[in-house]
Amino acid sequence: MAPPREQRGVLAQWRFGLKPREEDHCTVDLPVFEDCAEVWRPHGRLRYGKLGGAGFIADDELMMADLKLSEYDFDDFSTTSEEAYRRLTDYARASGYPFVLRVWNYFSRINEGDGDDERYRQFCSGRQRALERDWFDEDPAATVIGRPGQSSRLQVIWLASKRPGRCLDNPRQVTPKRYPREYGINPPRFSRAMYWEGARGELLLISGTASLVGHESVHDGDLAAQVAEIRRNIDSLLIQAGDVRGRSIGYQTGAVFRVYVRDGDRLAEAAVLFRQNFPDQVQFLVVEGEVCRRELMIEVEGVIQL
Repeated sequence: MAPPREQRGVLAQWRFGLKPREEDHCTVDLPVFEDCAEVWRPHGRLRYGKLGGAGFIADDELMMADLKLSEYDFDDFSTTSEEAYRRLTDYARASGYPFVLRVWNYFSRINEGDGDDERYRQFCSGRQRALERDWFDEDPAATVIGRPGQSSRLQVIWLASKRPGRCLDNPRQVTPKRYPREYGINPPRFSRAMYWEGARGELLLISGTASLVGHESVHDGDLAAQVAEIRRNIDSLLIQAGDVRGRSIGYQTGAVFRVYVRDGDRLAEAAVLFRQNFPDQVQFLVVEGEVCRRELMIEVEGVIQL
């Protein structure tokens, strides 16, 4: 672990669509409907440095780390994924922020390949092998999105804490690790959401949420219906989080959502549909990104500060 250096201002600044700046911590090279940056404010002293091959920035409670690996350095994509998660678990343990709350995964050609050779399924298999060696205490919230183009880079960004969160399921959906065999040799490993409390307040970290009921995709080919189904799934998660919290959670001002849309020509349409389905006070950004199943046209993730 490299010696930390102090920094002021932001815990993390996500940059989408704009030219990266020196102060940006997380740059995600996905096309966006409108150029934007997403800023996470710190609590306490900030420091940043290196954890092995990952850059990190941390405050008194949370750490954000960003790891990039090239597929060309490994035998296949499954091995690349395994190595990324092996490093993630090793780095988190060594960092002093051992509880991984949230993971974002970005790589190209997510649906390339047939059956178990599909790259998304290969990613899940590699992740599973790493976690068989070193399990998370609880599966974190997560997003896996395909980057348009032919990049060889796997980017894994994670948010970790000095104290654990509480993982949440959605009663409208099957728990991911219990998906049937038809979705691959190894099922996905994530929680539908993560609830966390700290000195800065409370966070609800909502995983990438798509038009799924049970374990099946619904509304194939109908973007508007998929957005409406996503709203129902997120509503269900808010109810579960409210039960854990002991009081209700709504779509308040501190809510920020990312909307990933498979077809870059439909970003404007997706923005209109999101605004029609979600309250006006919710902030959102629309990003071009491929969803893990071919029939899914859109996926939504969120962070709600309470």
